[in-house]
Amino acid sequence: MSLVMSTGFACALVPAQVGDLIVGTAVSSVFFEGTWTMRDDRVLCDEAVRADLLIAAQDAGMVARVGPVVSSGTVVWQAEDKRQLRRLTDATGLDMESAAVAAVAQERGVPMAIVRTVSDLIDEDLPLDFNLFLRPTAWIKGMQALIGRPSSFVGLNRLRKQSRVAADRLTEWFQHYAETDIESLRLPG
Repeated sequence: MSLVMSTGFACALVPAQVGDLIVGTAVSSVFFEGTWTMRDDRVLCDEAVRADLLIAAQDAGMVARVGPVVSSGTVVWQAEDKRQLRRLTDATGLDMESAAVAAVAQERGVPMAIVRTVSDLIDEDLPLDFNLFLRPTAWIKGMQALIGRPSSFVGLNRLRKQSRVAADRLTEWFQHYAETDIESLRLPG
């Protein structure tokens, strides 16, 4: 491998629009045990690769938010928690995977890059606590929470639409990135 790239959706921890890109400069993990804490596991993203990612974004006419990303092992679904993470970490984006991907890349000595699209915003709650669905025995509680709050269906529909925009924009970015002149890329190797 010459590059490891973490892609997918992210929550914007800065002012942004659904579908904007988040291009990482570094990634760290966070966890919650009464309060949010940032781990000392920061991995830097490759600067030359980041420049190429941004060229592809510019060529695609896409807005890119550049900065650190934080990863949580749980779904951060409430706006207040998102705002707390922004204050604690000064991060641009929040996801669940990039820190784990970066740890493996670092272990193997492979350059790392992060490019994600915004699917949800700092000031909006997700429609329900999706963590309920991450534990096999808690699935019933998740379904009860969903059925017990019919307004969740409106929020789920909003999230579905936002995720569709984010997926389309990420696909569009990848198409531009793939069409970039290979000789112009400065991939290590």
